[in-house]
Amino acid sequence: MPSSRSKEDWTALLDPLLSDSVQSANERLMQTEEIRQWLRQASTEAAEGMSQRPDMRGEMRGYGQLKAAFEERFPSLLNAVEELTGGCGTIDLDWTPMNPTMSRVEVDFHRELAVDVFTRLAAPSPEAAQAALHTVEEALPDGTPFPNRPNTVTGLVGHDGSCLGVRVREHLGNEQGSRYRTVTLLPEAQNDVENLSTEEAASRLLQLLAPDDSPSAV
Repeated sequence: MPSSRSKEDWTALLDPLLSDSVQSANERLMQTEEIRQWLRQASTEAAEGMSQRPDMRGEMRGYGQLKAAFEERFPSLLNAVEELTGGCGTIDLDWTPMNPTMSRVEVDFHRELAVDVFTRLAAPSPEAAQAALHTVEEALPDGTPFPNRPNTVTGLVGHDGSCLGVRVREHLGNEQGSRYRTVTLLPEAQNDVENLSTEEAASRLLQLLAPDDSPSAV
């Protein structure tokens, strides 16, 4: 039986969290009693079924069955995440068949990079690009960076069905107590665009995500 929560319910739950911390969004999902109870039972049953074939094929089959059961149980959650992320994200299961009670439900972005925050480009404008970049910057870890070990955060910015990885690093400056930031843009199937200033990064972000609307396209 599908979840009684609507797409709007899940949207209201996740929307304020994704732009602050994807990890916080994941934790909130796991605090939801409906998900926690379903996952505990379904994950254990899948692990018990795997005992007949305790190998990689059995694990893959068990995961496939668990994922199909989740999609049948929580279609409104999947729809909410797809809409919130413009198709860039979905829900995945971190299934641990050897310890099924430790299995987790997570927002997944189909990227090799670990995404700390997700935000949207509100409009194809320089101001919106700067605001999206600022959202990623806001998630930088607290504390003073170490020499050659900058504080780092990786975000994903979505617009019109496309997503762009954005990595911000805060470095320790040469003068005592000083810091500076650099930005790397991480487009899929293209080379990284590295060592940008915040101003340069906002302009390039707009060019990559909304090329028809960026100033250079006019």
